[in-house]
Amino acid sequence: MVGQSSMNRRSFVAAAAVGAIGASAGCLSDILDDVTTFEASPIRVSEAAADEAGYEYQGTTERVEEREFAGESVEATNYISEYTRTIDLPLDLDEPDAGVFALVSTPDVSVAGETFNPVGDMSEAELAEYVQGQYDELDLERNVGGRAIDSDDIEGLNTTVSLSTYEGTATLQGEVDVDIRLDVAQPDHDDDHLVIMAVYPDVDDLPIEDDETDRVDTLVAGIEHGEDVEVEIVDEDEADDGNSDDEDE
Repeated sequence: MVGQSSMNRRSFVAAAAVGAIGASAGCLSDILDDVTTFEASPIRVSEAAADEAGYEYQGTTERVEEREFAGESVEATNYISEYTRTIDLPLDLDEPDAGVFALVSTPDVSVAGETFNPVGDMSEAELAEYVQGQYDELDLERNVGGRAIDSDDIEGLNTTVSLSTYEGTATLQGEVDVDIRLDVAQPDHDDDHLVIMAVYPDVDDLPIEDDETDRVDTLVAGIEHGEDVEVEIVDEDEADDGNSDDEDE
């Protein structure tokens, strides 16, 4: 069982984006330049796909992480885009944003002919521990299988996305425990490692399971990733509040 998450859903990038670099610091410090910079390409879902799925774009956070090694440093720029959907649940809550869909783009780091990725070695379960959104606590109980979306069905990726699905329970808005499902995938595209995560209620009293799965598939099919992709950059406090600016990257 995956333990409860106590970290902000974006904070895993801060910890993990340079964690793999730190583990290799001993062999890298002698060959790095004064500053070695790696930047991921922005990632988001097309407006048409988000509208079709009924999810609202909450903006994109840009995270720049720098780690020092014996006077030298490696800098990595990551992008985290988030979408939410209000789901009508038979619960005494005020229109919770119960559906959460997040995309992360992290750069592959290439030094002296060797390439590795800051989050590429993290397991799906480890990544899932950091998912929160409207869910204050998250316990994943078991992997219940998965599904694949072919590259031909995805607008902005030339790779197949294989989603693994977990069942579990979560606390919604700090008040009510609900059954949830979480989809997670970690495809590579161009020179970046991507993380795709979706969490949504699995309520027996409502016929939403297949419907929400279809919505997630629609979002995945609408993923856009590349240097020319425009995103609305928000700071972390604004993103946590569900507000976004109208600034294009």
